[in-house]
Amino acid sequence: MTFEFPIGYHDFHENNLLNFQMNRWYTTGFLSYTELEEASKSIHSFEDSKKTFKELGEKAIKNDNWLTGATYLRAAEFFSLGNDPEKKLLYTACIEAYSKAYRDEPIIYEKVPYDEGYLPVMRLMTDKPSKGFILLHGGYDSFIQELYPFCKTFVAKGYDVIMFEGPGQGGALNEYGLTLTHEWEKPVSKILDYYAINDVTLIGISLGGYLAARAAAYEKRIGRVVLYDIIYDFYKAFISKFPKTLQLMIGFFMFFEKSAFWKKAEKKVSDNLFLHWLILQGYHVYGVHSIHHYIKSMKKYHTKKISKYIIQDTLLLAGEDDIYTHFFEKQKNALVQAKSVSGRIFTKSESASHHCQVGNVQLALDYILEWIESKRR
Repeated sequence: MTFEFPIGYHDFHENNLLNFQMNRWYTTGFLSYTELEEASKSIHSFEDSKKTFKELGEKAIKNDNWLTGATYLRAAEFFSLGNDPEKKLLYTACIEAYSKAYRDEPIIYEKVPYDEGYLPVMRLMTDKPSKGFILLHGGYDSFIQELYPFCKTFVAKGYDVIMFEGPGQGGALNEYGLTLTHEWEKPVSKILDYYAINDVTLIGISLGGYLAARAAAYEKRIGRVVLYDIIYDFYKAFISKFPKTLQLMIGFFMFFEKSAFWKKAEKKVSDNLFLHWLILQGYHVYGVHSIHHYIKSMKKYHTKKISKYIIQDTLLLAGEDDIYTHFFEKQKNALVQAKSVSGRIFTKSESASHHCQVGNVQLALDYILEWIESKRR
């Protein structure tokens, strides 16, 4: 199975969150542009999105288009919020579709014991003389199945790749109830122990940019680390969406958990599709049940204090239109002990200016591969 990522960031929807997600699914190369464009006309809310993508997924599966079906079902699962009883059913249907889509692929499926559950793994071994291991994981809402096409770039060039889902991700969360931890060195260390790996390149995608940085700070079997993209301060990026007065109020009322302010804040953010999704997904991922606890958890996800412990070769990626990018120089300057620091802010003219370079994923993957290869010379 070969994969080709289409180039271009399109105007599928007037809402930025819905448009980004539609571009995210389209950039996989498994969806029809015209079908997605037509579907967007009936989408005005999360419920519309879930219903539309579920129907398209079921239609694709009936026609034995398993990868298209899996991608649509993944989109439907994404838009079913953390308190939606259908979310688990959509997850199960999505994973079954991915399994059928990849049934002839050379994937080794494994589970690594962790706490009271397991970390799901997809392992890919190159058929060339191995150049070493790449360990890859997502962030806030990804499944390793959707990242499989990314890995083909590295396997084709002679790398063995281990993709895993840690606490708060995919099967670790939905099958074993493991909620997200900011101490990402713990699951990474379990993976390295299980496979007896002493030198690895770690790639963290999306919020995985923070997670990978955290792991590299405390796990020295990581020889090289890629932050794809940077997440210097998750909380500050989050509140940057609010007016300055509200930012100050949130900071003040963090000291007063029982204040009526939090009920009002929850109502206010529910009017914003992006923030509403982010928070309810956060309840699901973090295992919390209030906006106060959500923000308290979110505040742990920053690299300000840990960057000085990163001694590895480090690669930073960002897009010029991403909310995290204005921290790029701060992240770069914080890596005072890193063996080397390289990085790039991708641009609109490259169709790669959005989060995780949605619109030109292959450009980002080629850049990462070139950097990894340069560290072998």
